Amino acid sequence: MSAAAAPNAFPVPPQSLTAGMPDPDTISKQKDQYMKMLDEQAKQGTQVLDAQTKHQKDYLKSQAEQQKKQFVMQIDMEVKQQEMALEQQRQEQLMALQQQAAQQKAALEQQAMQLTMEFQQKKAEEEMQKQQFEMEKAQYEMQVKMQKEMEKFSGSSLPFQGLMSTMAAPNVMPTMIQQ
Repeated sequence: MSAAAAPNAFPVPPQSLTAGMPDPDTISKQKDQYMKMLDEQAKQGTQVLDAQTKHQKDYLKSQAEQQKKQFVMQIDMEVKQQEMALEQQRQEQLMALQQQAAQQKAALEQQAMQLTMEFQQKKAEEEMQKQQFEMEKAQYEMQVKMQKEMEKFSGSSLPFQGLMSTMAAPNVMPTMIQQ
C-alpha cells in the first residue's frame, strides 16, 4: 500500500425521486378525462331534469283538460302558475347542478396543478442530486488519477516520497520542493 491516504469511496448515485409519480402529461390526460366525465354527468343530469319537468308539465296539462269545462279560466291560470313554479324549480336545480360541476372541476384543476408543481419540484431536486453526483464522481476520479501520478514519482524522488508520507488528508495538494 502506498504512503498516500486512499481516496474517498466511489459515490453512490441518488435514487429517483419521481419514480412511481404521474408525470405532467399523465396528470393532464387524467384531468381531461375527468373534465369530460363531469361534463357528461352534467349533460345527463340536465336531460333527466328536463324529462322530469316535461313529465310534470304534461301531467298538469292532462289534469287541467278534465276540469276545463267547469273552470276554464281558473284552471288555465293555475296551470300557468304551476308551470312557472316548475320552471323556476328546474332553473334552481340546474344552477345547483352546474355549480356542483364547477366546484368539482375547480378541485380537480387545483389537484392537477398541485401534483404538477410537486413533480416539478422533485424533478429539480433530482437534477441537483445528479449534478452533485457527477461532481463527486469527477472529484473521485481526479483523486485516483492524482494518487496514480504520485505513485509514479514516489520511487524516483526520495524528498517527494518523504513529503507524501507526511500528508494527512487525501484532498490536500502537496507543494513541490524546489531544489
